[in-house]
Amino acid sequence: MPLLALKKGDKKSFEAIYLEYFDMLFHLSLGYTDDREVAHGIVQDTFVKLWERRHQLNPGTNLRNFLYTITKNNCLNYLRQQEIIVRNHRDYLVPELRYKQESLLDFADSFDDAQYLMKSVEQAIAKLPEHIRHTFLLSRYEDLTYAQIAEKLNLSPKTVEARMSKALKILRQELKEYLPLVQMLFGFMGL
Repeated sequence: MPLLALKKGDKKSFEAIYLEYFDMLFHLSLGYTDDREVAHGIVQDTFVKLWERRHQLNPGTNLRNFLYTITKNNCLNYLRQQEIIVRNHRDYLVPELRYKQESLLDFADSFDDAQYLMKSVEQAIAKLPEHIRHTFLLSRYEDLTYAQIAEKLNLSPKTVEARMSKALKILRQELKEYLPLVQMLFGFMGL
C-alpha cells in the first residue's frame, strides 16, 4: 500500500502519488488562480506538505481528500494574499477576489464532491446533440477559434457561432445549480 510505504519515507511511493494526483490538483488550483505558474507552485507546496507530514498520516487516511484539502487551503491563502495586494493597488479587483474566496469556501469539502461536480459537467456535455457537442469540445477543450473550427468542420464561422451559442444555452440550463463554480473551475466563460 503506497500510504504505508510513504510513511516510511519511500520515495517511489511518493513519486507514484505525485503522478497520480498532480493533474487533478493542478486544474483545481488553476481554476482559482488563473495563473499556470502560481497553480504549479501551489500544487508543489501541497506535495511538500505531504512529504513533511507523512509520519502523521493514519493508515485509514483518504489520501485524495487529504491532498485536495491542502490544495484548496493553499488556493484560499493565495487569494487572501492577492486581496491584500490588490486592495492597496487596484480596488476594482477586490470584489472578484472575494467572489473566488467565497466560492472556494463553499466548494466541495472533499474530492468526492468535486468529482460529482466534474461528472455533472461531463454528463451535461454528453447530453448535447452530437454536432453541437463536437463544436463545443473543439472550442473549449482544444482551444480552437471559431474560424479554425469552421475550417476544420467545413462550416461557416456563423454556423460555429450559432452552435456554440446553443451549447452554452443548454449547459447553462443543465448546470444552473453549479454555475459560478463551473465558470471558475472549467473556464466556460460564456455560461
